Amino acid sequence: MEFFHEQVRIIRDLGIQCDVRYSHDMRGTHRDESLLRVISGHNPLYYAIRGSSLYSKVLRSSLTAEYDIIHVNSGLVAPLGLLQPQRPVVLTLWGDDLLGDRLGGYQPAITKFCAEQSDRVIVRSQEMKDALPCDATIIPSGVDVSKFRPIDSTEARDAVGWDTTARHVLFPYPPQREKKRYPLAKRTVETVNRSFDETVRLQQVYDADHDEMPLYYNAADVLLLPSLREGSPNTVKEAMACNLPVVSTDVGDVRERLGPVSNSHVCSDDSQLAEAIRSVLDSGERSDGREYVEGVRLERMGERILDIYESLLEETAGVSRR
Repeated sequence: MEFFHEQVRIIRDLGIQCDVRYSHDMRGTHRDESLLRVISGHNPLYYAIRGSSLYSKVLRSSLTAEYDIIHVNSGLVAPLGLLQPQRPVVLTLWGDDLLGDRLGGYQPAITKFCAEQSDRVIVRSQEMKDALPCDATIIPSGVDVSKFRPIDSTEARDAVGWDTTARHVLFPYPPQREKKRYPLAKRTVETVNRSFDETVRLQQVYDADHDEMPLYYNAADVLLLPSLREGSPNTVKEAMACNLPVVSTDVGDVRERLGPVSNSHVCSDDSQLAEAIRSVLDSGERSDGREYVEGVRLERMGERILDIYESLLEETAGVSRR
């Protein structure tokens, strides 16, 4: 959600009037809310209840307000944007909505169908583009390089309360998110500890405010991303902007991002993760990732989205409006 908010902010900063409709702010009776908590998850009933709430907002807005474009974020809600009758649709896919297995494996098929019906499609990586039956523009999600920047690691560790005598592996995801594979991260760090002279600690950070994350990136020695699937993971780009070394599985656009970056590793096999972490810790060095994030600055992402809006408006209305 933080990454989506950043996208909205930069679009507004570039002069676009942008109103947002969410599914998760549905209001109802206490009983309704209790039911949603019980059935919450990737299942048809939960999606139907949430979708009916969101669709009424989308339809009402498209019929009563003078919008030029509806920009749908996620294949999960793409049908709702396409079911309004008046506005052209830009669809951004984020990763799991296309490459995952939600709704018993049917979600990717629904997403692909919706992509074919949309006027423009944005994806995060070449892998996602290759998975579609239609054309798409690759625009990696952006990173705020003014917020995510190198700072002194001792100062950062003092700020977050980490032991300054240990080494720290950052895992910035909730452990229950299956595709992030926390159990593998835990086993990997346990393996490293068996052959490393200093204590190595796996640091789970998943409930910190996004504005606090630069401290954690600078306090850590390495970011570990053992995911099964990704689009264009912002954690990797944020780590790069802080010169934090990254060890990752070969998912999404990670290999492209880390290709030229020093002291970072993309592993083709899970068994390579521990050795890659040991290599980073043995070096005791930061990466030079900040040198390679220019192309994925938040501002650059916003400019490219604006280019898509303008080309679509030229096509549908014969004029360019910004």
